Amino acid sequence: MKNIIDGFNFDVPPTESQVVALAQYHRKQLDEAMFHQEIHLGEFCLAQRKRVHDYTQNLAPLQKLGFYRVYNGELHRLADDDDLHPAHAEGGVSVFAVFLVLAIIALILYFAVIRSVLN
Repeated sequence: MKNIIDGFNFDVPPTESQVVALAQYHRKQLDEAMFHQEIHLGEFCLAQRKRVHDYTQNLAPLQKLGFYRVYNGELHRLADDDDLHPAHAEGGVSVFAVFLVLAIIALILYFAVIRSVLN
């Protein structure tokens, strides 16, 4: 059974500190990869996840669940909150704003085009 991922030796079952260390290492690698134009980040992250997946295939179902719970939890904890692009800003445009813009366009068309045509 392969007990090594990216140079980290794992016990069977892996301890929480080992999984946390791996997640921190993967986050550090991702941060460094962002500044290299020759690295495609999607493929880089998929390769990391593939190595983790290959390791977890040999774990018992409960051990696998625990591994992913700790690994994903640590990655989520390490994730940077982007203050310039908050999550609530990604919700889209409100219905009120759409109707307001349409009303303004209708008024402009009325006073600029339709009113002059009718007179």
